[in-house]
Amino acid sequence: MMNRNKMSFGHVKRFAFILLFGFCQIVLYGQNSKEINGTVVDESGIPLPGVTILAKGLNFGATTDFDGQFTITVPSENTVLVFSYVGFITTEKSASDSSFEVVMVQDIQSLNEVVIVGYGEQKKATVTGSISTLKGAELTEVPTSNLSTAVTGKLSGVVTIQTSGRPGADAANIYIRGLSTWVDSSPLIIVDGVERASFSQIDPNEVESISVLKDASSTAVYGVRGANGVILITTKRGKEGVQNISFTAELGGQTPVNIPNFLNSYDHLQLLKVAMINDGKDPSTEPLLSDESLEGFRLNQDPYLYPNIKWYDEVVKPMALIQKYNMNVSGGTKRVKYFVSMGYLNQSGMFKYTDMHDRYNPDTYYKRFNFRSNLDFTINKYQTLSVNVSGRSGEQNGFPNESNVFQTLIAKAPYLYPIFNPDGTYGANIQEPNPIVKIANSGYDNTRTNDYDVVGTLKNDLSFVTDGLELLMNMSYNSSVGSTKSYREQADSYYYNPGTQEYQQIIEFSPLSYSGETSTGSYRNIGLQFQLKYGKTIGKSELNTTLVYNQQNERYSANSPFVLMGYAGRVEYNYDSKYLAEFNIGYNGSENFAPGNQFGVFPAGSFGYVISEEPFMKSLKPVIDFLKIRGSVGLVGNDKVGGDRFLWQGLYSYTAPGSIGSYQNYSFGTTNPSNTGGLVESRSENRNLTWETSLKRNIGIDAKLFKNNLLNITFDLFDEHRTDILMSARSLLNTTGIPSPQYNIGETKNSGFELELNHKNNIGDFEYSVRGLYSFARNEVVDRDDPSGTPDYQKLAGYRIGQYRGYQVLGYFTSEEDIANSPDQSSLGGPIIPGDLKYLDYDEDGQITSADIVPIGYSNIPEIVYSISPEVKWKGFTLSAMLQGAANSSVLFVSNAGYEFGGSAGGGQVTETHKDYWTVDNPNASYPSLHSNATHSNKNTNSFHLKSGNYLRLRNVRLSYSIPESFCNKLKINSINVSISGNNLKTWSEIDDFDPETVSSDGSKGEVYPQQSIYNFGVNIKL
Repeated sequence: MMNRNKMSFGHVKRFAFILLFGFCQIVLYGQNSKEINGTVVDESGIPLPGVTILAKGLNFGATTDFDGQFTITVPSENTVLVFSYVGFITTEKSASDSSFEVVMVQDIQSLNEVVIVGYGEQKKATVTGSISTLKGAELTEVPTSNLSTAVTGKLSGVVTIQTSGRPGADAANIYIRGLSTWVDSSPLIIVDGVERASFSQIDPNEVESISVLKDASSTAVYGVRGANGVILITTKRGKEGVQNISFTAELGGQTPVNIPNFLNSYDHLQLLKVAMINDGKDPSTEPLLSDESLEGFRLNQDPYLYPNIKWYDEVVKPMALIQKYNMNVSGGTKRVKYFVSMGYLNQSGMFKYTDMHDRYNPDTYYKRFNFRSNLDFTINKYQTLSVNVSGRSGEQNGFPNESNVFQTLIAKAPYLYPIFNPDGTYGANIQEPNPIVKIANSGYDNTRTNDYDVVGTLKNDLSFVTDGLELLMNMSYNSSVGSTKSYREQADSYYYNPGTQEYQQIIEFSPLSYSGETSTGSYRNIGLQFQLKYGKTIGKSELNTTLVYNQQNERYSANSPFVLMGYAGRVEYNYDSKYLAEFNIGYNGSENFAPGNQFGVFPAGSFGYVISEEPFMKSLKPVIDFLKIRGSVGLVGNDKVGGDRFLWQGLYSYTAPGSIGSYQNYSFGTTNPSNTGGLVESRSENRNLTWETSLKRNIGIDAKLFKNNLLNITFDLFDEHRTDILMSARSLLNTTGIPSPQYNIGETKNSGFELELNHKNNIGDFEYSVRGLYSFARNEVVDRDDPSGTPDYQKLAGYRIGQYRGYQVLGYFTSEEDIANSPDQSSLGGPIIPGDLKYLDYDEDGQITSADIVPIGYSNIPEIVYSISPEVKWKGFTLSAMLQGAANSSVLFVSNAGYEFGGSAGGGQVTETHKDYWTVDNPNASYPSLHSNATHSNKNTNSFHLKSGNYLRLRNVRLSYSIPESFCNKLKINSINVSISGNNLKTWSEIDDFDPETVSSDGSKGEVYPQQSIYNFGVNIKL
């Protein structure tokens, strides 16, 4: 009891001491504290509302009111106040100062923000073309393995479609302002001023910025290669100052997006029984459909007699690992500046059963090592040498015929056989090999690729000749080589008969053997470029000119080199940063066309008017801080016309004796004719072939509203007229016996608009921003040489590129009487019964034939893409997200992915969708009557099986925390940032079992490696 009293008295003493110490602190604070009343204004004396005032090193602050006034109490006169405001330079002021009218200076650097353009850079405020930009820091926040997918939803006018999630082959298809041609719509890729085939495997940590050039004014300098838009990638460079070291490590898990939920064996067979009855077949002839068998499947009595294998679920892991690491070092002196980066990616595959043995690894993994060294040397007062050396080494691994395995997973019925027999051997039957064997024991393919890029640029300051003159000389070398080594084996597989307990060997063991090495192709590009630039400012007038000569020598594998050469020029003029004008021209030549038709001129002009700089707009400055109207018009070309090299030349082909092909052999004799080989004209000459030509027009508005740029708006309205699209003539009669020649007769038009909104603000130490993008582009075929007499509704002209076509579904047949009184569609496959799809008799001839095929839905490329990206920051925490979506597109579900029992009678799988089939008692069913017949009328391409491709996706979410600076200083570290993030987290669409973005225009939905959801943890340390 005494000890307890002593302990209690000790607590009382401690508590009394704490109270006394706190009281003293309050007294001292009251004696030394100071109340400060002040005003914050800009350089013009206009009050600034919402300015954040923080006591440096202390956890409190204040905010200015609408009149720019504030009140704050500080503990002493030694306190330093920090004033921060969007668009202004952060200002510090001591509490001991006598005057507290704080004048904040606008951040001139933000006003002079530059945009990378073709062959140079421009101030963003004076740009007259249509250009979308993205900072590299935004790319590293997205936990993807591929740079092309990291830009999704971040650039207006850019459509990305990721059709596969296969490690190492998960690049997105990119379209700028939709489609304007059916041949090749891929944009031109430029990395550090040099053309590249792709940018998808560049490490995001290497990227400084991305610019997307969309209109004629910004792309005309690329002439014959600019019509599809241009993507400019600029990598990071060192800056003069202390050395900076950054290390990033990320570890994540991947899960497939939207795995199809196929039915079990019992439910599958129940539906098959219904389908057979509907087809007029007797289910009693099928032992699997007997009452005894169905009961066995329902009760899961014997896994060997009544197998129940959900193949997709069986082979897919719940999660696979992905790892990413990067270290980069940057800095420099007045003589040398450097940026050096090394990165590593290791992405595992999604399949189980890849670790069943240690003889080899069949996992579908991808590993990549990235290296970059960007060096800048100041040689003397007038010369600077920049040398970029970068490389990528990739390794892609996996079992053979991956696409065939995915087809098997969605086509294989669950009741055929078990994965393993009772003795542990692989199960199989004669018609259906085991997909597990394909994954684990069929060998593997290992592909290794190496890419090397070297770019050297010598910048010569010719101011000793005349002020503002400089010459840049650039040489580049790009090489890509790769090969695949293949190994094959076969594992023993047996059919097990549960009744007799006998085994029948289906596949005989074959040991692992080397099948050979094949080249994935080699690529080499040598470039040479000279650029003469001149700039002059006289009073309020500013003139900048650029003249460029470039040539490229490309070689693919052993093919003859492809040579491209040309000139480009630009003249920029602005008066008082108010009246803006620009003229661009490209003059390019391509040896792919006939002599005399190899060069073309591509001019473009643009204008801009910064209305906010007019005197009459000064009174509106607090509301309209910046307002610019711009417009452009010009011609651009596209030499990606498809077909063979030198397509303009006539071609003769040799037909071997006895061969059967496109051409008939020569026959001699009548009684016993003999065949002999010979030459045939397989392609006729057309020396007039040329590139596609695009006339583009654009009008845009850039606006910054309210004093602190609370709302930034960019709006563009555009149209394009594409002519000379290369195609085979469709209206000519084939009377010559040779294929139709190629002609530049295709024509399209494309138009739309883009809107970008940015809002950014802070309330005290709470910062938030919202960014919204909305893009719409609709194309129309003007001429595709429709044959004479083609009905308007079946012409390609007047509809979208890639427009889906099929039978228009009116609903279900409700009765035999309804069938009898409707146009006859039995020629499409029968029997036709109540509950089947009823088609529109468009030509009203009383029967459904191919003449009733009409345009349905959209194409597989969305016309609308949009995103909204909110972000909040508070005391070291940052939470950001992106909702991204697409609309006005269609997805065709046929064969194994759409039809019940797939593409073969009794084969394939069925889903929950198929369970809600039509019956007399279920007339409002979501699916028509079931049929096992693969050629039934319902299984023609029609509007029922064409689903909406619209979706809204929670593309990414990221929560990060920056460790307090005081703690980092103790560790002698500049900063530590930890984060958790996710990508492809949730999708809302009308499609249940597959991802709407994994588009295949032929309807083979789901037969590809699915996209992946990624859950990621990362840490970044800066020294």
